[in-house]
Amino acid sequence: MHKLLSGVLITLLLVGCGSGSSSHPRLPQSPAANDVRHYPVEPDGPYAEVLAQCAFEYIRDGHNDINRTCPMSTLPLLGQEETDVDIDLILSRTLVSHDWMAVRFEQLLNELPDDLLQMFQAVTAVVIGADIRPSYYWAATGAIYLDPSRLWLTEAEKNTISRAPDFRADFGSELAFTELWRYTKNGDNAWRQYSLSGPETQRPLSDIVHPMASLLFHELAHANDFIPPAQIPHLNPDNTVLEAAVALEDDGISAQLYNDRPLQSEMLFGLAQVMYVGESASAAQRALTAEEVGLEFANDAATDPYAYSTRAEDTAMLFEEAMMRYHFGIERDVAFTDTPEGPDVWCDDYIVRWGNRGRVGEPSVLARLEMILPLFLDSHDVEDYVAAMGAPTSLEPGLGWCESINPTASMFGLQKARPERQPLPVQEPRHGPGHPHHH
Repeated sequence: MHKLLSGVLITLLLVGCGSGSSSHPRLPQSPAANDVRHYPVEPDGPYAEVLAQCAFEYIRDGHNDINRTCPMSTLPLLGQEETDVDIDLILSRTLVSHDWMAVRFEQLLNELPDDLLQMFQAVTAVVIGADIRPSYYWAATGAIYLDPSRLWLTEAEKNTISRAPDFRADFGSELAFTELWRYTKNGDNAWRQYSLSGPETQRPLSDIVHPMASLLFHELAHANDFIPPAQIPHLNPDNTVLEAAVALEDDGISAQLYNDRPLQSEMLFGLAQVMYVGESASAAQRALTAEEVGLEFANDAATDPYAYSTRAEDTAMLFEEAMMRYHFGIERDVAFTDTPEGPDVWCDDYIVRWGNRGRVGEPSVLARLEMILPLFLDSHDVEDYVAAMGAPTSLEPGLGWCESINPTASMFGLQKARPERQPLPVQEPRHGPGHPHHH
């Protein structure tokens, strides 16, 4: 393992750590360290006895030791066990901290497209825990760790989930602009956003399908980035997932994307370290306006500014947006707005200076998508996916964030039917690895 202590290892750890990572490997606040017990959904499953060990054994006395991770001979990737992943196989590799999480996860999996289910080939386990925040993929174990805040349906379920804030919440607060995002469909929010501290006591299953799909497409993109589907049959089972990922460094999907079509903006690479890693902003960065940053973003080929935090996040954000558009007809908005001041701030006080809907259809972005889709889907037949992206549309500059949600209506002055003093909708955390990815 000593040969792994290299630049690529740091990159892999950061992807496992997510956008909240600093310049050194940083793991998330581990549920295992908080005495939360995780147990297999299927106690009689073939790997039930090693699931928890392999998901958390690297944590010893509050310290993280990647040398303690399991080889794939002990806990293989799902794709090493079966070439066609089904729901039963996924559940046999799932750990939860509460029974209801297993019930909801199975209900959710039954609503998701087969494309997504097959992407579980690249993981060893799924962990759903009350204290996991944010969700992330961890290359050292090959598992994905899911925050259940998007999974609950009843008040009793919600009350089991930690209310601890995302540790990244204040990153970038010193900047003069705010970047906002949302998923939309037919000129409205694609789903209702629920806060754990909100008054809601129940919600239907339909309210969790789309947000959980976006989360899973993202986290599973990380897993398939480091261990591409075409490589799974050729892995050495005596290696750990991390050793396999390092060996496949040049074959990783994000590595191939950056060799051929890298992002270019040094301004945005620098800002990403402030916004998603937590570095302090320079005087020059604090002086940047929303319009200046938006125009810089428009001239490059990312779908979201989070793409500039790591190469893995760039690839995962691009794939996530495309799959949500293809499977559900849902488009993603990204915008740069002014940062309003004062205690009494409302949604439309965030004035859009540059915004885009469905940016994945921008020609320069679409060219990057066409490169990675065959690698993720292990198929050269991706014409239907690409054709489904459509052309992007602009959000009208000068409108408030909530007012801008329906560009067609705003052209005819119809937005006033909306409440004028809406609070800013909950900004869900970006998925992790990549947050420890994520986000």
